[in-house]
Amino acid sequence: MQDYASIITAVKPQKQTALYIVLGALYSLGALNAAVTTDEITHTILLQFGKSGVPVNLSAKLTQLKKYVRRESLGRPIKWRLIPAGLAKLRKMSGLDLTDETDSFEYLYDVGIICALEQPEFSAVVAATGGDAAWRAIEEPRLAHVYRECELTTISGKTLKVIGTTSSSMGLTAASIVTTQLIMHFRPRMILMIGIAAGTRDGKKQFGDVLVADPSIDYMSGKVVRAEGIRDFLPDPYPIGLVPRVRSVLRKYLGSNPAFAQIRSGWRGNVPSETNRLHLGPLGAADQVVDDYLTITELQRNWRKLIGVEMETYGVYRACLEAPDPKPRFISFKSVCDFAAEKGDSWQSYAAYVASEFAIRFVKAEWEGLCQTK
Repeated sequence: MQDYASIITAVKPQKQTALYIVLGALYSLGALNAAVTTDEITHTILLQFGKSGVPVNLSAKLTQLKKYVRRESLGRPIKWRLIPAGLAKLRKMSGLDLTDETDSFEYLYDVGIICALEQPEFSAVVAATGGDAAWRAIEEPRLAHVYRECELTTISGKTLKVIGTTSSSMGLTAASIVTTQLIMHFRPRMILMIGIAAGTRDGKKQFGDVLVADPSIDYMSGKVVRAEGIRDFLPDPYPIGLVPRVRSVLRKYLGSNPAFAQIRSGWRGNVPSETNRLHLGPLGAADQVVDDYLTITELQRNWRKLIGVEMETYGVYRACLEAPDPKPRFISFKSVCDFAAEKGDSWQSYAAYVASEFAIRFVKAEWEGLCQTK
């Protein structure tokens, strides 16, 4: 951890703005790891600059810096934490290679959102969370992905810190990498994978129905064999399911649910003939686009309740499952945009819209029942 004097002297006096002085004090106090009081920040600045260097009404100044710091206590004494966006800003201002070591047993964000594509998936998430104005870019050029953050307010009035990004390409490998990096750098309490998928025809699915993987299956995991001149594939999957609590809460939304009627009413384009529904069950994943219904039929020989196929969820679930403590909980919300052999783009925007709206509504309504918080 860099000491305060080194941070201050890294720039010329004319660049030692109030923002720089405050962010530097927070970093040197270890506020990435644990929240610190206003008095501790004041004392650190006093030792370096004397009374003249302490910003007037420091608490008010810190409140204005919500893009870079977070208030951690409602009572007294007021405590503050330096968030990743604040560290990124301090790095840019100082030119120093400041480490981002954080306490491995504390979450920094509440929700992490991952999409495979900017359009139509992440753009639908942005629309469902208040639009572009609600999101702020995190300036961190060291990272491969572009991260944005916003806040959500639950039905009960709790404010959630949200971090979101897209993977560098479609597929399991890219999904696993982006999930791992998001977890390691931002430590969300819950990961949401939001996007589109191909559905199976059974279960009277429609365009826009939401598929939640429980479990997610890497259906290409197995052994290719040849016996008596016949080529065959012996599956050896390692399915990953939801934690029981998340599964139980999701089951409340099976069948007819008013949330889908409300979502449907907000769409200004074509809609399916019936109101959409939630489907909870095995969702296949692999690094391939399926445009052959025979593939679905073959998969259903091993997974008769298969609800669909897509290209990312297994990588997301596996990364969350094998993440260091504190592990995030995870859910994938994928909405049906086609039915494998019936490929087309006409329902992709609607599917992305439904998946995003339902996922955000679900989190707002059920947060307190999904995650234990202090």
